[in-house]
Amino acid sequence: MRMPVLPLVDEQGRHGIVFSFRFDDEGRGTQMRQDEMPSLPVADDCFWWVHLNLADARCRAWIAELDQLPDEARDILLSQDKHDRVELEGDVLAGVFVDARLDFASASDDVAQLRFVLAERLLLTGRRHSLQSIESTRAAVQAGRRVETAIDLLEAIVDREADAIGTAAIELGQAVDHLEDKILAGYADEARDGISGLRRRAVKLNRQLSRLLGLFRRVERAPTVRWRNEIREAAGRIAQRLESIHQEVHASQDRARLLQDEVSAHLAAETNRQLYVLSMLTAVFLPATLVTGLFGMNTKGLPFSEDEGGFWFACLIAVLAAIGVYMLLIFAMRRGRSRG
Repeated sequence: MRMPVLPLVDEQGRHGIVFSFRFDDEGRGTQMRQDEMPSLPVADDCFWWVHLNLADARCRAWIAELDQLPDEARDILLSQDKHDRVELEGDVLAGVFVDARLDFASASDDVAQLRFVLAERLLLTGRRHSLQSIESTRAAVQAGRRVETAIDLLEAIVDREADAIGTAAIELGQAVDHLEDKILAGYADEARDGISGLRRRAVKLNRQLSRLLGLFRRVERAPTVRWRNEIREAAGRIAQRLESIHQEVHASQDRARLLQDEVSAHLAAETNRQLYVLSMLTAVFLPATLVTGLFGMNTKGLPFSEDEGGFWFACLIAVLAAIGVYMLLIFAMRRGRSRG
């Protein structure tokens, strides 16, 4: 007798929820089963982390039905603008900032946006692409990391992003060191191809860090009457760490620019040397070419036309003319150097 196949219940998937965690009063997070929906609004001492797939139309419909969210927070989750922002309405903080995209097939330098809504016992995060900081924070919580409050959870997510950017900044600095060693060793031609890609990486990191740093600096320096102290303090800690990484990336970017200028100067000097040699050869062989052209005319009265050794006399004149021009150029260059 065949057993009936029961359909799998994916209650969270029906609402576009990627995953949800419930944190107890000791900060331990438990991931809820897919057939269980998070109980919102939060009524007990725990707090929730709910991560949303904003590319899912069902998720946007579910967000629109959340009456406990202020209008400003709901608009931030549902909007498609690409500007970093943070807003406070009542006790609910909502914002948008950039994060590194997660590419499971290979490493990626692309960025995407993370949208969040922070309440006292709730953190809603949403994305349209997989993000590195979210997945690494999720893995840390599953491994047993304790998070006491929703603000601490948001700070942990940004810390994970700072870790990824810091690792990229270290790799960028090492790549700059490698190219600098190549240039100093005399292999500027080999470094030319890699330095353009290096500058692109530095520019991307610098832009990402500048946007993040500016956002959290604005929160940190906002008036106390606007932001709660714990939010401003968390923003200050995040901004302080991002600023140190930003200085490192900025230094690597400046070094990459200087190396590119040095490579360009080296290539320009090499081109000038080649043009100098070509000009010297042209000047030296020009009299010989003139002599051979004159003796090659089919006209009467040419010198040595009736002489048995006329060919060798013409060759001698061409060689002597070339030597004379060469000596004249050497004299002119030495005289120019002595005046300089």
